[in-house]
Amino acid sequence: MSETMPPSSRAYGRHVFICIHGNCAEPEAGERLHRRFSELNREYGLNKLSNPERVKCSMADCLGICSGGPVVVVYPEGIWYHHMDEAKLERIYQEHILGGQPVEEFIFHRLYPAGQEPGYAPEVRGERGREDARTRGEKEAKKQGGEEQVNETNRTAQPSNPPAFQPSAEAVRTAARRAKKKKGLVIVNTGNGKGKTTAALGVMTRAWGRKMRIGVLQFLKNENARFGEIKAAEQMGSIDWISTGDGWTWTSHDMDETEARARHGWQIAQERIISGNYNLLILDEFTYPLHYGWLDSAAVIEWLKANKPPMLHLIITGRYAPQVLIDYADLVTEMREIKHPLKGQGIRAQAGIEY
Repeated sequence: MSETMPPSSRAYGRHVFICIHGNCAEPEAGERLHRRFSELNREYGLNKLSNPERVKCSMADCLGICSGGPVVVVYPEGIWYHHMDEAKLERIYQEHILGGQPVEEFIFHRLYPAGQEPGYAPEVRGERGREDARTRGEKEAKKQGGEEQVNETNRTAQPSNPPAFQPSAEAVRTAARRAKKKKGLVIVNTGNGKGKTTAALGVMTRAWGRKMRIGVLQFLKNENARFGEIKAAEQMGSIDWISTGDGWTWTSHDMDETEARARHGWQIAQERIISGNYNLLILDEFTYPLHYGWLDSAAVIEWLKANKPPMLHLIITGRYAPQVLIDYADLVTEMREIKHPLKGQGIRAQAGIEY
């Protein structure tokens, strides 16, 4: 009698179940969801048997809920979604399957506490679904140095902790295009390097070219300053520019006055933010009043959460951005100094370049 070999299974990352029993929703509704999920899987390449990130999707006769259907369940996380339709399914696919963030508003049951779900299977198994730079390097080594060199590459370059799955850049872009989601961004330019205000002014120029309504409020720079960007804004026209400071903090002769001006600047900023008159508002050097404690950072963030219009883009610049601001922002960039002409060559700031 020949030995019976056990069956084998292709690797996969998640398994999705869709109820079609018919107790709480028409079976056809679940079948439509299954077809749509299969289409999305093909679109994002998560249907390929060779891909350990593959997502299986099965129709289940009954998931034992019998209310709130169609019900969709995602494993290994053990997250149950209710009252599904195609629009909700697409959100789950984009945000949960691709982005790794469950859609909380549709969840009615979890097998595990939030944040304690089992690890994503390919990550746990140490498998990769896409060719990375290391793999390409191995292929090149095969061409140039033979199998021995490749084996040495494996021994030295194999990471002990494989990286977590991240959707490809193209998958992220495709998901964003499909979602058509827009919002007013909170952008923070911080760090010790030059270019924080310069980067904000670059966005200002772009927005001006798009005929957006723009405001700039400078917190520390002197109200009588005539920097090149101020002159440029005057020539461009239609840019509301306000300077409320009395100079840099390190040159201040009266810190009480400097602090009072910063507090007054925040009052002006609040008025401008809620006015509805802007598409883009730049709060230049606003991190300093937060860093020095002149304004309560947590209170400022809570106010912004409650009052910033949803489509207003807000850019905040300056060193020492507090963590609460970084957590709140949508985009944070840290400018890091590598070389500086003043320190390296004794060259002072030059008109048209630094101011």
